[in-house]
Amino acid sequence: MSQGAVDGVDYAQLFHQAPVGYIVASMQGTILVANATMCDWTGFQPGTLEGSRLLDILPVSDRLMYRTHAEPKLDRDGHLAELSLQLLGPDGSRLPVLLSVTRTLHGTVTRDLMVFFSAPERRRYERELATAHRRLEDAEAERTLLLDEARHRSLHDPLTGLPNRLHLQESLRAALAHAGGQHTRVGLLFCDVDDFKQVNDTLGHAAGDQVLQHIAHRLVAAVRSEDTVARISGDEFVVLIPGFEHPEELGSVAGRVRDSVASEIILGGTELRLSISVGRAETLVSADAGPADHQELANALLNNADKDMYRSKTARRGAPHRL
Repeated sequence: MSQGAVDGVDYAQLFHQAPVGYIVASMQGTILVANATMCDWTGFQPGTLEGSRLLDILPVSDRLMYRTHAEPKLDRDGHLAELSLQLLGPDGSRLPVLLSVTRTLHGTVTRDLMVFFSAPERRRYERELATAHRRLEDAEAERTLLLDEARHRSLHDPLTGLPNRLHLQESLRAALAHAGGQHTRVGLLFCDVDDFKQVNDTLGHAAGDQVLQHIAHRLVAAVRSEDTVARISGDEFVVLIPGFEHPEELGSVAGRVRDSVASEIILGGTELRLSISVGRAETLVSADAGPADHQELANALLNNADKDMYRSKTARRGAPHRL
């Protein structure tokens, strides 16, 4: 009867010829004994694994997994039910396995009894699952991006990139709601490009588009970062000024806006002097005003600023006011 045989059972033979890999290791991960199956799987010669570390036959990513997951669990619970790893052969080959570990005490010495199950299908399934998960994440990210782009298009003017009328209405209602709690004023500047029809008629619509883009850039540069410049129709722009305290502040912003556009621009060899007419409107908001009140105030502000702009434009031309 061979060494290790008890009651006619050769346990050494069972250990080495088992269809699973066996390793007995120290708590520090040094391999003390490895069965023949482990040597066959990894491609190491019998006896050559003893004295090496378990981490030496794991790829880098799995070493990290073992250190961060397996070792703390063994220290805490004394056992590890299952961990998906790959065994690394001397030729660089990899074998997917499932590892179970039990930490036992033999007298005064602690040993880790490790059992490895070949699991190529499990590893393939995990890879496919990870790939499917990444695809779902990519699809969701793309969907979110498309929704964000669609919302951006719905709220912005495609020619100038400025907020459009819908965006202005949302921002204006929000500014009014905030001003009610802060006891500050909200103002609007309604801007209309002077003689813009003449630009389109004489130089064409492409030149007119360049003029609008130029004016949009100038308006944005003339106001504060918290202000909103919107293009609400052809050559009409609105500037929302939230959160100011003194009425003269609105006049100051209006002056900067008007001066920012009063410049020359060369289009197709033609020199144009641009100007805009600016109308003003402002309001204080009651602290107890609700959403319906805010909407009514928003409509009144826009209407009053529009009327003031036309009063300014027609006064400069000496024409009758538009009511």
